[in-house]
Amino acid sequence: MQIRLRNLKRNYASLHAVDDVSLDIPSNTVYGIIGRSGAGKSTLVRLVSMLEKPDHGEVYYDDKRVDNLSKEELIKERRKIGMIFQNFNLFSSRNAEDNIAYPMEICHMDKEYIRKRTEELLALVGLEGRGKAAISTLSGGQKQRVAIARALAVKPEILFCDEATSALDPQTTRSILALIKEIQKKMNLTVVMITHQMEVVRDACDRVAVLDAGHIVEEGPVSDIFASPKSDVTKDFLSSLTNVQESIVRWSNDGGHYTLRFRGSTTDEPIISSVSAATGAVFNIRAAGVQNVNDEELGVMITDIGPDSVTAEKAVRLLIEKGVSVEEAE
Repeated sequence: MQIRLRNLKRNYASLHAVDDVSLDIPSNTVYGIIGRSGAGKSTLVRLVSMLEKPDHGEVYYDDKRVDNLSKEELIKERRKIGMIFQNFNLFSSRNAEDNIAYPMEICHMDKEYIRKRTEELLALVGLEGRGKAAISTLSGGQKQRVAIARALAVKPEILFCDEATSALDPQTTRSILALIKEIQKKMNLTVVMITHQMEVVRDACDRVAVLDAGHIVEEGPVSDIFASPKSDVTKDFLSSLTNVQESIVRWSNDGGHYTLRFRGSTTDEPIISSVSAATGAVFNIRAAGVQNVNDEELGVMITDIGPDSVTAEKAVRLLIEKGVSVEEAE
């Protein structure tokens, strides 16, 4: 199901939490919305999922406007939505299978159907044989798998993931993201991931919108955003990613006036050597590495370029000619 947002605004007194946001979220894809705390992510997802009405603007699911529905129509439309939260939101008084069954129970589905569907979902999320387990006995990753199964119980067309991996360790995060991607392909879901973690965008999403102070400051395919970020907010996110990811190694915290971004075949070419030979430039490399983003190799290098500004300018021009994106620190 495609989601279209047109000029959405939501204010809380003088705070413009969402300020004139327009987006097209394609069907059958994993779409990321990333922003810092306070950027408006949670408000935006509440508007898109019909938990709140916008002060201005329109929300469409395919060609149907859904932000102005009656109470009865709203209940019906919400059944097309599944939601996963950071803190799981499971009932501690119910075991795993009873948590999964709950959405089907409130829809008054047949008991035998609920039993079979619950078994299917436990298998889908890798929890076969754990249906009777008390929630308190499950790990964080297992709890999130139960939450995913519950969100899928009534066969939604859209799955919202609101900071779904923020409470998990890195290894568990990767396994949950892999599971969500696998489920998205099997069920042809539209998945919307709300996050402040750039590694979530890198590892799971096809497209991403970067939100800052209620505005969309950048949007596009994830590989394009990683290879050539335009906004300062996006560059900050990518900068923080290079400091913590195992795929990029930093061996000096000093310097690094230039950030070079390599894409596709340029990651395998001796570009630095050829530019150095052609211009006489000296590169003092502070950090470097290659990441895989949507099956495309993207390289990052943080470096100083010398021995003087004139030579550095020549080197930068030649790097750009060879297809390297160059960002200069202010």
